Amino acid sequence: MSKKNVILIIGLVLIAAIALSGVFLFTVKTIAVDFDSESLLRVEEGEADEIIKASGIMEGKSIFTVSESRMVSNIENAMPDVRVINIERIFPNKVVIHVSKRVPVYAIKLQQSLGGVAKYVLVDGDMMVTRVVDSVPDDTFYITVEDFVLMGNYSVTVGGVLSPEFGNEIFYLQNIAAGFYNRGLTPGQFVSFISKIKCDNDDASVSVVTRSGVTIRLGAEIKTEDFLERVPLAYEWYTGLEEGSVQRTSGLARFNTTTKKFVWSNND
Repeated sequence: MSKKNVILIIGLVLIAAIALSGVFLFTVKTIAVDFDSESLLRVEEGEADEIIKASGIMEGKSIFTVSESRMVSNIENAMPDVRVINIERIFPNKVVIHVSKRVPVYAIKLQQSLGGVAKYVLVDGDMMVTRVVDSVPDDTFYITVEDFVLMGNYSVTVGGVLSPEFGNEIFYLQNIAAGFYNRGLTPGQFVSFISKIKCDNDDASVSVVTRSGVTIRLGAEIKTEDFLERVPLAYEWYTGLEEGSVQRTSGLARFNTTTKKFVWSNND
């Protein structure tokens, strides 16, 4: 055998060895679940294993062929109360599933026919239904939605999102939650801060009521851009008040469209 052929064979063997080692090196050996800090308080025993099983990923699979979108879909379809934040591949052989448990923040009355039995739907900030209960929920743990009832022949299922066909209030509630979350509040902090959302049918106005007793009127017939502007300003206005002041414990604050500021009065 010529020297040239020997070198060629050695080269092919080395290439095959490298390829083979790569196959074993980059196969998934560790799958972990990472809950955010607020979710850790509600994690049940064995829930991480359930998430891994629902994801469909298995040890021994090439880390390069892991489909994040398929894993997210598998998990959220099987476990509606779990929201996947992202899937992280840590080379050479680890996959971490970062998740957050959906936290119900709103309690909305459900009465799908006049004179029908009233129930209450618990939804998170994305308007996803987490539970349907028969009695009035403890308002310590949920934000009560006043002057709005879910009525009509629209689907209300656990794991499903409330249809906007129920009314513009669905849109209002979603935007209010998003506004506070964008200011850095967690769902738990949101519920600790706000006790009620008032949807006034007479003038189509929307107000939030703090647990300390202040009504903050966001405005009437407001659009997405209004919520994006006013909810953060409402939070900044409130947190900028002096601790223990009368403005923090009573009265009504209205948004001034000219000054772009909230103005407080003791008339509620």
